[in-house]
Amino acid sequence: MARRFTELVKLLFAGTLLAIPISPLDMLPDLEESLQPPADEEVIVLEPAPTYGVVFHRVQPGESLVLLAGRYGSDVGAIKELSGLKKDLLHPGQELKIPIEVKDESEPRLPPGVQEYTVGKGDTLEKIAKTYGLRIIDIVSANPDLASLDKLPLGAKLYIPTKSKGLLITVGEGADLGSIAARYGVKLDDLAQTNGITDPLSLRPGDKLIIPGVAAREAMARLEERRKEERRLAEERRRRLAAQRAARLRQVAYRGGTSVKGFQWPLSSFRITAYYHDANYYRRFRRVHTGIDLAAPQGTPIYAAKAGVVTAAGWSRVGYGYYVKINHGGGVETLYGHMSRIAVRKGQTVKQGSLIGYVGRTGFATGPHLHFEVRIGGRTQNPWSFLPH
Repeated sequence: MARRFTELVKLLFAGTLLAIPISPLDMLPDLEESLQPPADEEVIVLEPAPTYGVVFHRVQPGESLVLLAGRYGSDVGAIKELSGLKKDLLHPGQELKIPIEVKDESEPRLPPGVQEYTVGKGDTLEKIAKTYGLRIIDIVSANPDLASLDKLPLGAKLYIPTKSKGLLITVGEGADLGSIAARYGVKLDDLAQTNGITDPLSLRPGDKLIIPGVAAREAMARLEERRKEERRLAEERRRRLAAQRAARLRQVAYRGGTSVKGFQWPLSSFRITAYYHDANYYRRFRRVHTGIDLAAPQGTPIYAAKAGVVTAAGWSRVGYGYYVKINHGGGVETLYGHMSRIAVRKGQTVKQGSLIGYVGRTGFATGPHLHFEVRIGGRTQNPWSFLPH
């Protein structure tokens, strides 16, 4: 008996819990004492351990932000923001503040070097892969459930393998390290080492494992086929919209003919880029659009929409650039803005269809076009209701 006890002691180490057999009578509490806590006993309420913190790290030669983010399980953007960095380049001796998060042991475990990445505005798989020095298939293998190679939802979470590359799987119920190694045809030691597992019994359902040397080629092939289909549909949509625009242009792009209100279009060929009180125009320039914009090449002839007298022909101080205004009588006026050249003078009488100038981009204009307005009693109206269509 003494010999067995000696052997047991040799196996003990600090922190080992022992079950010491005692008399059953000793296990019964004193009921009176158990009902009343000692009067002088101080009750201490322990605060929960913090789940986050900051590591102060001094940069060593050869270290990079991506390397440090993977080592500490942090994020490149968070390190830069907390450390006040403007660039990604690091210098030996530089001190960084690295935010870390202490994960709850009840949370699914990630393999060493695998970190979560939140998709931001303008992110693409190509851009993310280049940032971390990876191939597209490396990211796909870590995210085999990706729905598209081109469409990444803003705020979506991606797993980025910054250390070992391979297929990232989720451990299911009843699975163990041995069965997983056998299923994927990898060595048990390699699987354990890649995932930093020293105790196979610690593996739990929901944990993530990297299967080294295995790539999600089937998922990649599926996504490439999906990409081809998405691009085919996008091209069909582009052609359909182009055909619709062309049909619409054919309906309105002519000089002959007048509307029931006696107006004709001021250009013979054009593309409508902004309508009256256009919402997109307002969001872009923060001003109400008071006419209709007809895009056309620089120098395209501009014609009077209706007969009348030219009341203004020159430079505008309020953004129209070179412009012409025609009075058609009865308080009705038309205005033609952003001209490159003017072909009439103030006081001149013009017929409907007379040449009055040429398309330009003078004044407040981002490209060559004609800004056309209709006014009644000095107030702008929607030109669309005056023109033939």
